[in-house]
Amino acid sequence: MNRQQFVTGIVGIIVGFILGFFVAQGVVPNDVSPSQPAGQLPENHPGSEVVEQLESLIDRARSDPANREVRVSLGNTYYDMERFDAAIPWYEEALALQADDVGVSTDLGTSYLATGAVEQALEQYQKSLEIESEHPQSLQNMGFAFFSLGDYQKAIDTWERLLEAHPGYAHAEEIQEQMRLAQNHIGTDASSQ
Repeated sequence: MNRQQFVTGIVGIIVGFILGFFVAQGVVPNDVSPSQPAGQLPENHPGSEVVEQLESLIDRARSDPANREVRVSLGNTYYDMERFDAAIPWYEEALALQADDVGVSTDLGTSYLATGAVEQALEQYQKSLEIESEHPQSLQNMGFAFFSLGDYQKAIDTWERLLEAHPGYAHAEEIQEQMRLAQNHIGTDASSQ
């Protein structure tokens, strides 16, 4: 397995974990990716209500270039549809209008991560941490980004920082499991040298 295949696989696992987190929190609407019988629209095709919502939001964004909220809504809608490539420009525009929104900044970082732009994701998570130094989602996802690059020690350090800053973190068990995996990679790398 070459490095590109490894990074692609890790990014897929990370995106799955992050989306699982949002689904568990009830953030991703159930009707965004309905099951379709064979011969109909693709499984992840948005329903007609979502398409209408997107069209309305896009019209509003075009008519009001200073409307940050509509850009955030567009980014969030595409994000929830797992169309991270389409979410990115809307989040970027929203941040150009208000740079100190840690939630939008982190969602932009996660969108970069989901599209394989890991270095951009790390830069964006760092910007999020400049807004809120111990932002839990930024720290969690930054750890995943380091892990995907094979920088297991930085991943562990970032997740330790998360758990120290947020001792009651709802996903502490999953993070601790990821830390064990990272530690195993460090041990494997050390024994192969």
